[in-house]
Amino acid sequence: MDPDMERRPMLAKMKQKAGHFQEQIPWIRRLPGPAIAIVLLLIVVQIIVWIAVGIVLHFHTALISTAVLSYTLGLRHALDADHISAIDLMTRRLVASGQRPVTVGTFFSLGHSTIVVVTSIIVAASSAAIEDRFGSFGKVGGIIGSSVSAAFLILLGVMNGWILYKLYQQLQKAIAAPIGQESLEFSFEGGGCMTMLLKRTFKLVDRPWKMYPLGVLFGLGFDTSSEIALLGISSIQAAAGTSIWLILIFPVLFTAGMCLLDTFDGAAMMSLYTSARLAKDTIAVLYYQIVLTAITVIVALVIGVIQLLTMIHNVRPDFEGPFWDGVDVVGDHYDVIGGCIVGSFLVFGILSVLAYKPWRRTVDRKREAVLLDNADVDEVEILGDEELLVDTSPVHARESDSKKSNVRTDVQPIGESSRDV
Repeated sequence: MDPDMERRPMLAKMKQKAGHFQEQIPWIRRLPGPAIAIVLLLIVVQIIVWIAVGIVLHFHTALISTAVLSYTLGLRHALDADHISAIDLMTRRLVASGQRPVTVGTFFSLGHSTIVVVTSIIVAASSAAIEDRFGSFGKVGGIIGSSVSAAFLILLGVMNGWILYKLYQQLQKAIAAPIGQESLEFSFEGGGCMTMLLKRTFKLVDRPWKMYPLGVLFGLGFDTSSEIALLGISSIQAAAGTSIWLILIFPVLFTAGMCLLDTFDGAAMMSLYTSARLAKDTIAVLYYQIVLTAITVIVALVIGVIQLLTMIHNVRPDFEGPFWDGVDVVGDHYDVIGGCIVGSFLVFGILSVLAYKPWRRTVDRKREAVLLDNADVDEVEILGDEELLVDTSPVHARESDSKKSNVRTDVQPIGESSRDV
């Protein structure tokens, strides 16, 4: 028997058991199965990585603190503003196209980590030469990476702004539609050259795996690659004779930490954008999608502009003044900004949930009032049509003629009656 044929029933049974187990947990059963699966897979990978690293560090205890620091840097960098914005925006874009992407953050972080690993290998292989020349190379890489990152975020902000506009139009149509006949069709048709331009741009990244090359371009900024490279250099200098394989522990741990949180971010955003509880209520779906999309548009444009200004100031450090000092401060605290973005999604998400019920009651009252007005108009039209049908029926016409003739025979002219008398 074909081994593939044997595996399929086994995988089906595993999925069935996993789905049954998921249904037993109150909060977990509300989440999409693929999102839970990818997060659990990454957790298993973390455990395997730490077991392997723990075995190695058992014989090289001097590297334990550096290894923990590398993993922490990966977790911290996953909260950077450009990561959060790129993953959330692209997840929103793919969901709008009808997909259910759960690996957007995974591929993005893997692409970003590729630069980290390659840089660490180069540094470990020739630490002296790289240490002397890394500054100029890092500056060029920083310009490239920042340019790509800023342009991508601003472009995604504009595209999601277009999605926000279309969602608002769709919400207005759903509210105006008869109760029970709302539609959740999402289309970009109509709108001239701007629509065509956006449709072509949207096709550039139409699958989650295409986030990998984008992550590579983001990684050219060397803001985190330089941290890992410096860790490799310091390890070589601190522990004479450290092999390149030991140096690679640091970028591997960095990748593991960053990939975990980026994957969780992408899976969480996909779960929010495709909530099963909202699937039966078109107006609720559109309401929450508008809220989340509005947040992502604001975040993308703000972060993109900050990155652009930071890059300009790095290229032209002679620019001075309170404004550019503020740009420096913001650029040095990207991890704080990333945490604020995550917090803003939670805060505005909670506020939108609290505001939804009063808003929905108002909308429903207006829709019911319109429905009653339409019903009254229809009833009046029906009654008018019935009267018209009765008046024009043959039987009614004959009865009317007979009544008229009776009236004419009963009521005689005065002259004739007096003559009879």
